[in-house]
Amino acid sequence: MSALSRLEALTDWLTPDILKADLDVRKRVQMFLISHIFGPLIATPIPICLAIVDPQPWPHVHILAASIYGFWLFLPLLKLFPRHYTALSMLSICNLSFAILWGSFNYGGTSSPFLVWFILTPLLAFLYLGSTRPNRLFVLAQIFGGMAIFYACYRLSSFPMHVPVADMVVPGVLSVLGATTYTFVMAAYYANVVDSQSELMREIERHRDTTKMLIDAKDDAERANGAKSEFLAKMSHELRTPLNAVLGYSELLLEEAELDGRGQQISDLQKISAAGKHLLAMVNDILDISKIEAGKMVLHIETIDVDELVSDVEATARPLAAKNANSFSVADGPKVGLIQADATKLRQALYNLVSNAAKFTQNGQITLSAKRLPDADGGWIEIAVADTGIGISQEQQRKLFSSFTQADARIAATYGGTGLGLALSQNLCRLMGGSISVESEPGYGSRFTIRLPTPISRPVEIGAAAVAEPQRTDAPAPVLPLQPELLAAAAPGIQRQRLLFVDDDRNFLELAERLFRREGYEPIITDAPQSALQVARTVKPAAIFLDIMMPGFDGWDVLAAVRADPALRQTPVFMISILADRPRALQAGADGVVAKPLDASKVKAAIAAIKSSRIEHSASRKAGWGMTLLLIVEDNPINRDVLGRRLERRGFAIRFAEDGPEGVALAKAVHPDVILMDIGLGEMDGYEATRRIKADRETADIPIIALTASAFESDRTKALAAGCDDFDTKPVDLPRLLGKIGAVIGHALS
Repeated sequence: MSALSRLEALTDWLTPDILKADLDVRKRVQMFLISHIFGPLIATPIPICLAIVDPQPWPHVHILAASIYGFWLFLPLLKLFPRHYTALSMLSICNLSFAILWGSFNYGGTSSPFLVWFILTPLLAFLYLGSTRPNRLFVLAQIFGGMAIFYACYRLSSFPMHVPVADMVVPGVLSVLGATTYTFVMAAYYANVVDSQSELMREIERHRDTTKMLIDAKDDAERANGAKSEFLAKMSHELRTPLNAVLGYSELLLEEAELDGRGQQISDLQKISAAGKHLLAMVNDILDISKIEAGKMVLHIETIDVDELVSDVEATARPLAAKNANSFSVADGPKVGLIQADATKLRQALYNLVSNAAKFTQNGQITLSAKRLPDADGGWIEIAVADTGIGISQEQQRKLFSSFTQADARIAATYGGTGLGLALSQNLCRLMGGSISVESEPGYGSRFTIRLPTPISRPVEIGAAAVAEPQRTDAPAPVLPLQPELLAAAAPGIQRQRLLFVDDDRNFLELAERLFRREGYEPIITDAPQSALQVARTVKPAAIFLDIMMPGFDGWDVLAAVRADPALRQTPVFMISILADRPRALQAGADGVVAKPLDASKVKAAIAAIKSSRIEHSASRKAGWGMTLLLIVEDNPINRDVLGRRLERRGFAIRFAEDGPEGVALAKAVHPDVILMDIGLGEMDGYEATRRIKADRETADIPIIALTASAFESDRTKALAAGCDDFDTKPVDLPRLLGKIGAVIGHALS
């Protein structure tokens, strides 16, 4: 270790910890310590020489020596009283001035060789204390004050002559050498400090340059990310626009083929529609991933009943599992209860896991389980999907959650897929504060586990939950058995009347078909709720029975679409379920609720009662709705044609506007019941057209539903802020749109 390193180690040990935090203060303290360590050593020859040449050194030489060696006392004092560093520094400067002036007064007066040390006092003061205003005043005060006292003492008693001038040569030389050596030591140390600070400044400059480069890189990345988001938004719009035509025209052709009974064309058109929907789902996944990466994905946190969610997923998963001859089960266990999360995104992630399990498992077993993990902070829940499929190797697991990545090329070629599902599911769970983990071994299956925090309450029974927590408006609500007064209203049997049953449970549908055929009805059954509206318009049933809990498009959605269809709104609709919420069903437009298992005689009596009631009130209902006029504001001719034709088949009257100004003018001229407003118009966009319509007192009450091929949450927010009553995305899902039309018309008429 070099002498300088040892010196730095010593000064670091002597420096109190409280004075090390600030770098500037630390440097000043180290200068203080260096001067107090070496100062007395450098000045030692002076009192020794004076004691030799002065025949009577007592007491002035001893006082000078005491003052010089008194500087060493400041070292322990600083260690003991670090908070009084400023006071100790000032006291040290005053002691230095006293030693210099005392020696000069007794040995030579104004001609004393010791006065040369006096020029060090302001230098050391500024090194110790810094150049603040109070410090400058103190330095000036001690300089002028010291010299004033020095002169006053001279005037009072003149300068004593303890040593002849001829004998002061050696002490004078030693004084000059001491002052020079002291200045050299302090200057050398100060130069070292300056060098280290210069190196620090150079390092700061390098970091500043690096920071600037990072900021520039960040700006470039943000611009690139913005360009990517803009590109994805435009591509989403450009892909959705032709998809709107593909899906729309395929639905039109499918309806015509079903009416004409062209079986082969029905199959082909269903394949076209399924392919279009698959492409739309892929576009949606890519857009969701881009939203997450851009930090624009919005969570809609709500209270979720996990047990109810598992039941919903089970209903969707069973037919998926059956496609590859798999059996599906839900593991028994205690009820999980309520959590707070985004229900849509959690369901989407869970559905992706179930779909993968069904795809990669053949003639096997798929098990869905859910449990709560107790914890002091409220606990976590785990929802797991286990299968007995092909399994995943450790190497494949490392890249499993990367976008556009599958386990290997062979699996991609055999099973297909884009490699987006797991990446999207993992990102969605992370947004909600959780994650997805995987345990797997090739040939023995896999287990994917969603783990989410539960900041709500402990598990509660369903009955208690219904009292303690409000029901979600978008979730399938429980239903009660049919009203006794409806069941009691007997009516003659309706021979060969058609009844439409919509349920995703094939066993229930087969049972219902046998039961009601034996009772003299002609039951029509379907397990595809998306096709229920088309089937109903084709067969014109006497009544429709809708299961509530169906995957994707549930009973409430079908009910809303039926009530919005002019050709079907008079048809009695009953909700069927093992649970109950009769008030919600009636409020949504259902005529009754029926509990499973069905009783044919009671259903017959209920239909008769509803039919007789409908006859009495048909006139008032017809007057309330009339011919619904829709104004479609759309600048794309294909979109205008396909949407208009599909809605005309539902009994709506249609008017078209090709741009924003024409839409505003037609809204005032014809006053439609509902306006379907495309957002991406040319001359005047849909936002501005909506604002102008809502600003006009004559048209402000017209409901407006925004339609756009852009699926960002910000578009929905802007549309609602502009005055739109609802928002829907393209390609148009007709049953969903009919439900929205029915909702806004019902609001307007109420």
